[in-house]
Amino acid sequence: MKPVLMIHEMQEEFLKLPLQDYILTFDDGLYSQYYFFDAIKKIKTKKIFFISTDIVAKESVKQSDSFPDCKRAHYKALHTSNLEDYLKWSQIREIDKDKDCYIGGHSHSHYRLTENFSRLNNDTKRMKETFIEKLDYSPNKFCYPYNQDSKLYERILYVHGFNDQYGDGRIDIYDL
Repeated sequence: MKPVLMIHEMQEEFLKLPLQDYILTFDDGLYSQYYFFDAIKKIKTKKIFFISTDIVAKESVKQSDSFPDCKRAHYKALHTSNLEDYLKWSQIREIDKDKDCYIGGHSHSHYRLTENFSRLNNDTKRMKETFIEKLDYSPNKFCYPYNQDSKLYERILYVHGFNDQYGDGRIDIYDL
């Protein structure tokens, strides 16, 4: 089994790395991942794009090619509702059509983990419902926001069908 590599904001220089030696995971649904998608899909390996279903740009949004890091993109999205740094559902569906690419969940809201059953369960339900509405299915792969897992969250996800879960066991691309 190949080691799993974690990528947030995609950068052109990453394409010079031996990415085919890893399972590639792309967190947060950032637009930079789609901007480089033609090159990404040529890499001969499994690729999983983890999407927070409430942080997706509307089709009418003009996306930014400034590619801020995920912290800046999150701040802008969560504090100003500006989603120009994120994928659109049409782009997510295009990625999903590639035979080596998979869509996974990354929560609905991308809030930091709490040990509140009701909040985690409701967020997971909303994520699953949104995937069914937008993709006609709910994925079985999930990546914990901020890589924060817990036994409670793990169980909730498993009950909702997310039985392939990823967290801090991945290698950060900046560590290569």
